[in-house]
Amino acid sequence: MMTDQEQITHGQLGFLCFSFLSGFSTLFLIEAKLVKQDVWISDLFAIGVSVGVLWLLCYVQGQHPQLSMAETCEKLLGKWFAKLVLVIYLVYFLDLGVAAYRAISWFYTTAILPNTPPNVLILLIVLLSSYAVYLGLGTLVRTVQLILPFFILTISIVSVFILREVEINPFLPMFQSKISEVVYGGMVSFGFPFGKVVVFGFLLSQVKNTKKIFVSSAAAIALSGVYLLMASYLTFGSLGMNLTKLSAFPFFSAIQLVKFGEYMERLEILIIAIWTIFTLFELIVLQYVFILVIKQVFKIKEAKPFILPIGLLFYALSQISHTTIMDLAAYDFKILPFSTLIPSAIIPVLLAIITLVKKRQRSLQDLVS
Repeated sequence: MMTDQEQITHGQLGFLCFSFLSGFSTLFLIEAKLVKQDVWISDLFAIGVSVGVLWLLCYVQGQHPQLSMAETCEKLLGKWFAKLVLVIYLVYFLDLGVAAYRAISWFYTTAILPNTPPNVLILLIVLLSSYAVYLGLGTLVRTVQLILPFFILTISIVSVFILREVEINPFLPMFQSKISEVVYGGMVSFGFPFGKVVVFGFLLSQVKNTKKIFVSSAAAIALSGVYLLMASYLTFGSLGMNLTKLSAFPFFSAIQLVKFGEYMERLEILIIAIWTIFTLFELIVLQYVFILVIKQVFKIKEAKPFILPIGLLFYALSQISHTTIMDLAAYDFKILPFSTLIPSAIIPVLLAIITLVKKRQRSLQDLVS
């Protein structure tokens, strides 16, 4: 049952971080479509910035080990300015959640279940995620540990068979894009998926060994980046640049090429199942953290009664947002790279600077006294 005292290990946090960032990160490959063979530069840029944000979050948490990130904001920024910052995070979590709900519903109704109403799918997922939030963080991370090996095994096997279709290195020739395009591609990649690492700042206080958080979570970010780059490489190599750009779900199209012998086809169903589960993990984490922030903003003692209403809030917003798949793609390409900067980069930098200044002030006071 959901409580603020649920404790997880740094390794479990790393597993959860990988599944959270990976999920549907390969669904659209927007940055790959933008900068083509130079996508690896954009992704490395986004990964580097994301690891930097993680380090800032871990530094702030290390200086306030007994406080959650929401409580730390109030201590560093003051009561009212902290509420403004936390409201920004609430809006950010809603944006991410609604986009994820729409992404999975559009994918299923376009490629898998064309006759199923998107609203029905979203409602079922909302009910499932709400129940998972009720069970708590401990249950979630144990489920991640159970599912992750199957994901790694399945994606490795499928990737080996896609690799047979790749005849030349699709990342060559390099450095064909303009610097501005590569930088914007990095912003797109940071907006989705790597900037989402800031969500885990609100879970750091629930990790047992805080000194090992950075290493395990940074490794998760790096491995998620490897997975995204591998998907881009295999998609370009098997489909070609032009077909990749035209495809709505390019990596899914590449996976559909895989078959074992003459009779074993449609192996992409396995990948779809795991993609779906990973996206569920993302939605559960977002709803869980959303409730933690709501509790701090409104000083709520008991969160359980709000779990389902908050899930229904995500559902209601998803009904009026991204009503076409083109709207969702445009949001990921044009809006998210900029809207994610404040919660995912600027606020963590601000918190780290204030923490450092206050630490030095305390050191000077200790010297004087």
